[in-house]
Amino acid sequence: MSSNISLSAVDIFVLVIYGVLIFLGHRWVRKRYDSKDLLPYYYSGWLFKVLFAFLFALVYLFFLGGGDINAYWDGASCLADLFYSNPEAYFSELWETKRNLGIAYHFNGTTGFPPGWIWREEEAWNSTKIISLLAIITNKGFWTVTLILSTFAFWVSWLLAVQLNAKESMHRNTLLSALFFVPSVCFWCSGISKDSLLYTLALLLIYQFFSLLKWKNSFSIRRALMAAILLWFIYSLRHYLAYALAVPLILAWMSRYGSRFTGRPVLLWLFRLVLFTGLVFSFSFIINSNQTREIIAEANVTKSDFSQNPIYSGAKYDMPFTTGSPGELLALFPLAVFTALLRPSILDPVGASYLLNQLESLLLLWLIFRFLFLGNSLLRLRRILSHEFLLYSLIFVLIVAFMAGYSSILYGVLVRIRSIALPFFILLLLHRPSAIASTE
Repeated sequence: MSSNISLSAVDIFVLVIYGVLIFLGHRWVRKRYDSKDLLPYYYSGWLFKVLFAFLFALVYLFFLGGGDINAYWDGASCLADLFYSNPEAYFSELWETKRNLGIAYHFNGTTGFPPGWIWREEEAWNSTKIISLLAIITNKGFWTVTLILSTFAFWVSWLLAVQLNAKESMHRNTLLSALFFVPSVCFWCSGISKDSLLYTLALLLIYQFFSLLKWKNSFSIRRALMAAILLWFIYSLRHYLAYALAVPLILAWMSRYGSRFTGRPVLLWLFRLVLFTGLVFSFSFIINSNQTREIIAEANVTKSDFSQNPIYSGAKYDMPFTTGSPGELLALFPLAVFTALLRPSILDPVGASYLLNQLESLLLLWLIFRFLFLGNSLLRLRRILSHEFLLYSLIFVLIVAFMAGYSSILYGVLVRIRSIALPFFILLLLHRPSAIASTE
């Protein structure tokens, strides 16, 4: 266990203080974002996330003997000590990391040295910088920061769920199942980790997107600026996720615009023809763009490292390489998506530590079967393609699943990266066409 993790009297005092502040925050959130359908499940949803965040920390600290959580916290603690000893140097490091000058440029024996791989890896170090802000204001209270991050993740989930219930008429049980009580999502996306930060930022960005698109009555420059800032933060933490969040918005906007032609079939079909043509050209442009090639090249490096580097142990799966050509990407797409969403399966020999994920994959397989064969699947699919939020969710899930399935190789990495897409995948599988139709 990291030497920077403790539970002293001061830590307990700070934890109690922030616990009181969080409960005051709960009162404000419940009053500001009220929902008669969801309110009875407010505290159980929060407690579920907090418990899994603490479980995540306990498993990695005491049962697995460490991991990324140690590295992130050690780095954040060094940054906090840098702030305490030299605030000017801290803000200089926060703004720009000068790797050409070496790690000792800002860090020394007083501050301690962050783990080398965290400091060298830009996206991981950016995550550590964000976590360090909380480490500073909590006197490096590990458990307090865990509580704060899990609470932030819950509040953003609540905010999105209330809007989906009120504006999109999504059923209470669907929202509870997708946004509050998915064990793997609460485990990986509620504590001290990059995935937790990305999950919270992504849900908040989606809320801002749809507030601009349809949920609010007027356009807000402040909200647009907030969306741009959130997208920038997400890009700095995981490049491809920023594209996965931004690209579907264009399709959602087109779907929103196309609804104006309801009742005018000629114009509606003409609009769909133009939209389809635009999608084909857009897909061709995106596939052949330099940014896509850079993302694929980055994924190939990650994939190769996980496959060949002996320090990355654990259960692995096979995935062919690609040069990034459109034909190869299309050929790999079904396999990568299937792998991301439905593996590890109960047939994969991955060990007892993945039992929860295997059961989760089995449940998802049943939900897919239920979607396709129980009820009118064509009607459900039609609703997805004609409904802005569901269409957005579909494209988002497919992009994230492809990148996760293609680049992860390690099951331990796969189940972590795919977790951000699972709530939206479950929303797609559980949505009720009759409820959605009432909003159109």
